[in-house]
Amino acid sequence: MEVNTQPKLSFHGVDIIDVTFKAKAPRGKQMDVKVECDPMIFLNKKKKNIFSVGMDVNVSNDDYFSLSLKAVGKFRLSVDINDDIKEKFLTVNAPAIMFPYIRSFITTFTANLGDVIGTLNIPPQFFKGDIPIIDDED
Repeated sequence: MEVNTQPKLSFHGVDIIDVTFKAKAPRGKQMDVKVECDPMIFLNKKKKNIFSVGMDVNVSNDDYFSLSLKAVGKFRLSVDINDDIKEKFLTVNAPAIMFPYIRSFITTFTANLGDVIGTLNIPPQFFKGDIPIIDDED
């Protein structure tokens, strides 16, 4: 009987490389927020098992505030990246692994703003796999 081993995906953290926050007015009691996530995969041409996920996240309420950030998650696979792995690991699993760290950052950041907008707890996001993949030199 043949046993297929699953490639191992290791996560090496998230760097928040840019944050922009603008308060427009003090918040009301109830506030709906809009969350937009735009992930992009960057493959390392030299090391075929290393990749990064860049993610632009925008959280806003048009009447009260806007918060934008750029994050980069670093990953390594135990095997070289092929089309099957691109579909399973890169475009679905990797963004889903790094997004809780971004959510946590947003919660902590907004908690430290005092009463400007209050602490935001944004909902989990689901990634469907239609994420652009770019070959990167680094």
